Amino acid sequence: MKGNKILIALLIVIAVGALIYVNINRSEGQEAINLMTWGGDFIPREIIDQFTEETGIKVNYKEVTSNEDMQSLLEANPDQYDLAVVTDYMVDILRQNGLLENLDKSKLPNIKNINPVYQGNYYDENNEYSIPYAISTSFLLVNPEAVAALGAQPITSYKDLWQSELKNSIVLIDWSVEIIGLVLKSLGYEYNETDPVKVSEAKERLFALKDNIVRFETNTPEDSLVNGEAVVGFMYSNQAVKGQAANNKLQPVFPEEGYPIYIDCWIMSKEAPNKDNAYQFLNFIMQPEIAAKIADITKFTTPNKAAEPYLPEDYRNNPMLNLPDEVAANTSFYIGVENVLEEYEHIYSEFKLR
Repeated sequence: MKGNKILIALLIVIAVGALIYVNINRSEGQEAINLMTWGGDFIPREIIDQFTEETGIKVNYKEVTSNEDMQSLLEANPDQYDLAVVTDYMVDILRQNGLLENLDKSKLPNIKNINPVYQGNYYDENNEYSIPYAISTSFLLVNPEAVAALGAQPITSYKDLWQSELKNSIVLIDWSVEIIGLVLKSLGYEYNETDPVKVSEAKERLFALKDNIVRFETNTPEDSLVNGEAVVGFMYSNQAVKGQAANNKLQPVFPEEGYPIYIDCWIMSKEAPNKDNAYQFLNFIMQPEIAAKIADITKFTTPNKAAEPYLPEDYRNNPMLNLPDEVAANTSFYIGVENVLEEYEHIYSEFKLR
């Protein structure tokens, strides 16, 4: 009998323990979100900490190195992730693959703060599956005094890069799609052209630019302008910001023909385990003060129009960060890169070997 009492007591303890365990897990599931995106300070830690402090919701953050890695993780475990930030073309892929939640706008009152300029694009025409988070572009950074000293005309467009006076004076991002895209734009065509006649024309014009290029550099092209090796460079916006900070003679030039844009967007997994908490986080991120703080920390352009009054003065006055609407409207996406990459790589390899 004594043994039976001990057994009964033990079973009660186990049952209570199991109940506590289930309740704790259930509570943790309700009070957490799982998100993934790029590493570093892409989503600033202090913003995540502030959200947790205000709401009690823990943010589990997974750092991933590429859009394709995020795609693989979502496809393999769609019920393990709530949110991710992916680049525009990946939004399109995930949407077509049926992996994304159709966002409930009634739970996102702050979505009204997002600038319409950055909405309704090819990857989400009806703004059903994504919310713009961070904007970056590629354009020209120029030393006007050095350009004039060489006897060249002021640079306002891609076409100006072919001036003979600019021999050995240009630094370029080292990627075939970007550079052939630049050449296509200088001819009045669109990015990622597949017409053989237009591609052949771009190839010939690309080869004519070779003598003017002093360096190919993807990571730190701004250094060539800071140290005087080059007088003009084609680079990403965050690189141009760093270059101008190191040498205030350097000025951005937004080419008349337009320039590429990249929009990193929030998306929600269709099988997200913590959707209500995820909606709270998205709404928090879109608060004007929070969006302004994120933009100032990351040095990306914010799509949050209501954040502008809260941005530091140096940010608001920097056209590389706070893009005027008319500048943003003159941008284009790289669409269908997979359809042109092989041909562009072949042309680009031949170009660099000459």
